[in-house]
Amino acid sequence: MSHMELPCDDERHGRLRKVIAWSWNQLPPVERVIAARLAGFSGGATAESVAAVLDLPRPIAARLLDALTERSLLTLSSGRYRMPETIRAYAGEQLTSAEADDLRARHAAYLLKLVQQADQHLRGPDQLHWATLLRRESDNLHAAISWATDHDQRLALNLVAGLSTYWWMHGLRGEAASAARGLLAVLGPVVPDGLAEEYLLAVLHTASSGRAEGIAEARVIVEELDETFRHPVTVLLWSVVLGPFVPPELVSEVLDRNELSTDPWTLAALQLCATYPGLTEAQAAGSDANLQSALAQFQLVGDRWGSSLALNALAEAAASSGRLERSAELIGQALSIADELGSDEEAALLLCRRGDLRLRLRKVHPASEDYRQALVRAKRAGVPYASAAARIGLAKSARYGGDLAKAQELALLALAHCPEDWDEAELAMTEALAELAAIAAAAGRPDEAHAWRLKAGLAPEQYRPAGR
Repeated sequence: MSHMELPCDDERHGRLRKVIAWSWNQLPPVERVIAARLAGFSGGATAESVAAVLDLPRPIAARLLDALTERSLLTLSSGRYRMPETIRAYAGEQLTSAEADDLRARHAAYLLKLVQQADQHLRGPDQLHWATLLRRESDNLHAAISWATDHDQRLALNLVAGLSTYWWMHGLRGEAASAARGLLAVLGPVVPDGLAEEYLLAVLHTASSGRAEGIAEARVIVEELDETFRHPVTVLLWSVVLGPFVPPELVSEVLDRNELSTDPWTLAALQLCATYPGLTEAQAAGSDANLQSALAQFQLVGDRWGSSLALNALAEAAASSGRLERSAELIGQALSIADELGSDEEAALLLCRRGDLRLRLRKVHPASEDYRQALVRAKRAGVPYASAAARIGLAKSARYGGDLAKAQELALLALAHCPEDWDEAELAMTEALAELAAIAAAAGRPDEAHAWRLKAGLAPEQYRPAGR
């Protein structure tokens, strides 16, 4: 067949629909009904989830799924049944609007139960198992939150709240912020009855992405809540996101209020939060002791994420007091946990921090290797600010190693990869420009260094040409 005789996409699509329609019409009625309803499972399904959502006994659900698999309408892999997108689109067309909405409501309600059950285990020794279950439902959860945002905001709030630990544990803060932002756009300033804390968590997710407009709103909600938080993660997220921006008295009041909790993870989180910004000098005085206590308690309950947070904070404290080797060692321990949790974003940031420490220790080759690994992780996670930090780190490593031509090439590459549509872009561009100035100064090109400094907006007294 010549090029001119090749069928167009519309022709191929039409032929494919005819094949699917023919196969569909061969199905027994009950299989046709089940196949149509499976269109609501955008991320695949297990026999258990199909049985629960469609209100079927599990053996019958499994038998029907296997029959559809034998007819090539489904594929089966690792216990999950998936419907190819072309077939799923056709299957969805067989549902009325009312049937589709009922199916989505049932599916969202099922997922909420799963999320709430998983959340009870995400801060303990079984967290990897339950996190894996949620990860497998990722596409379904996205679809459920999107549908609930438009049709059932109370359910959507509970989904966002229930997923908070999972999102932050795995470095999915952008995903959390996106879901929360869409939901708050629909809700506006109205806090649904009985869901003030869930609304607060949504606000915290948006504020964590640099949306400062949510800070005042979150503060008001916290001041009006006069009891311990029901979600253990709330005290941690509130302290991390808002602690530096509210009066120390409010920080103390919230921490004191939650000391009445009987949840061991919450009590460990309180020890950790007692070292965060926003506290008085007296409160922060025993920071190392608090952090060691928090680490011990997180380890006791078997929580890797909390342990990683405590190790991170201990590493920062060690670096601040000049114990750079100890800080790098603690970051290495936290990195092992990030790998266990499968958090590429967190791993990338930790690798960049350790690379920075190793440069300060004049360990250029190990630092360069950290930055290289960080760039791989950041690309895999799709995190532009971590990618930018890794590229700038690679340029610094080349400069420290005396290869100024390579350093300039890498710094220019870092600058070229700073898109303007993310929150940390301006900071990354400034750092890349400052590194170009440092490279030019080290190469004995003062005029070029001055030009880069002007672009970076750095005053001369803020800049140290060769002192690194």
